[in-house]
Amino acid sequence: MLGVVRCAGLLQAPLRSPPTLPRALALTATPHKVAAPAAAAREEQPSTVKPVSEVPGPRSFPFVGTIPSMLLDKSFKSTKIHLYFKKMTEMYGPIFKFSQPFNPPTVFVVRPDDTEAVVRATMDNPIRDGFTSFQKIRKEAADNYFENKTGLLTENGEEWWRVRSRVQTPMLRVKELLHYLPLMDQITMEFMDRIASLQSQFGEMPSDFQNELYKWALESVSSVALNRRLGCLDSNITADSEPLRLIRLVNELFHSLNEAEFGVHLWLLFPTPSFTRLKKTHQEFLEIADKNIRETEAALLAKTASDGEDLTLMEALLVKPGLSRKDVVTLILDMLIAGIDTTSHTLAFTLYLLARNPEVQARLQKEVDVVLGNHKGPLTQHHLAQLSYLKAVVKESMRVFPIVLGMGRTLDKDLVLSGYLIPKGWMVAMLGMLMGWDESLFPRAKEFIPERWLRHKPLGPIHPYATLPFGAGTRMCIGRRIAEQEMFTFLARAMQRFTVGYEYEDLELVSRLVFIPSRPLKFTFTQRN
Repeated sequence: MLGVVRCAGLLQAPLRSPPTLPRALALTATPHKVAAPAAAAREEQPSTVKPVSEVPGPRSFPFVGTIPSMLLDKSFKSTKIHLYFKKMTEMYGPIFKFSQPFNPPTVFVVRPDDTEAVVRATMDNPIRDGFTSFQKIRKEAADNYFENKTGLLTENGEEWWRVRSRVQTPMLRVKELLHYLPLMDQITMEFMDRIASLQSQFGEMPSDFQNELYKWALESVSSVALNRRLGCLDSNITADSEPLRLIRLVNELFHSLNEAEFGVHLWLLFPTPSFTRLKKTHQEFLEIADKNIRETEAALLAKTASDGEDLTLMEALLVKPGLSRKDVVTLILDMLIAGIDTTSHTLAFTLYLLARNPEVQARLQKEVDVVLGNHKGPLTQHHLAQLSYLKAVVKESMRVFPIVLGMGRTLDKDLVLSGYLIPKGWMVAMLGMLMGWDESLFPRAKEFIPERWLRHKPLGPIHPYATLPFGAGTRMCIGRRIAEQEMFTFLARAMQRFTVGYEYEDLELVSRLVFIPSRPLKFTFTQRN
């Protein structure tokens, strides 16, 4: 979801220094209570701290920084950016630096202690610069549609906290989202019927099965964001329908955003082709999404109030003091943008891993059978609470095949990381993907072992900052609970009904802002007895 769409911050925006958040408010989202980071101890020994000039990294040139070193490296490919950073880690160790025009200098870290230190140091003021092309488009939108605001993804400081502090309770509290579970379950059950039909027709999933997952994801997130169905799963839906246009536009938007952000930011000087495409795609998406949001608003206004009836998410946000209608519209818009690719790609990789590890799939099916039994109605909170192995499967899938490289923060004060003093104003990119693959942090890291996440931790303790697919701290993904509920529901129903198989070449990660599967998802779904 929203916060899940984040990169390590290869190319970031010029630094801004907004006021810090109130301490009491900032600490409300702290995800773990753990010991003080090792960096704190190092700060007490200034004689051992080295200057940032000694941080290793590729050669930097005047005006263009490390860009030539990156482009001339044979391992650098825009579609395999993670392999380049893996090589940098092998060459320079757990911390290295980059410099590029139009951006603050950046250090990359691959130690959980450093990640923890950064999250804690920036808890009161989590500056996450980036997506500056996206921000520019919204600030220059026709008719000042966004009222000079750009949304949670790109705002920082007081403006970011003004919105975040008012939306995080309805969006992150599990109890608030359980209202949507029956509808999510209904959508998922319909999609299971769609899978059965495709299996019967083709003997396996067609080459465009990823697009089928996009349909399910858009229909699911719309059930929360818009409180209604869009008709994505209608068997007679046409290619030029609004839901399928939205899906195509999101794919195009991510592609253009990847080109604009992971390249020299010449669009700051003149409209480059990638920036022009991004602007056009965003405008088309906005027009369709805004129409649907207005239709939902009209339906809500026409609804007769009933005593004791729960407010929908949009209703709760529209009546929230301190939020304008445009604040709510922008949030809903971003939910639709971020909610299609992220959950569907995570589930694609999870299904692949289950197919490649039949013993894991069998254990998951056994848990689902025990929890659901002969239950004929919709899934309930009680069911989800008992699916501990299913949740471990999702966690392990996001470790093995993360869909983002990591997360970034811009420091508003000096901080010691791995023995180096990183100055205020520098960007720190925390490469969670590489930490998740580190054998010293995750024994048998190349294997898919969901058991490592169970309460008894059979493979040893896991550092709470070793892998953070949804981020951490006050800037944790605002859509996390929605995404989790969608994925848990999907897997519970899929494992209840099918055994998934895959007989083709291995899937790999391909970078497209978020990571996607490298091959068509030609799964087989065999009906269980």
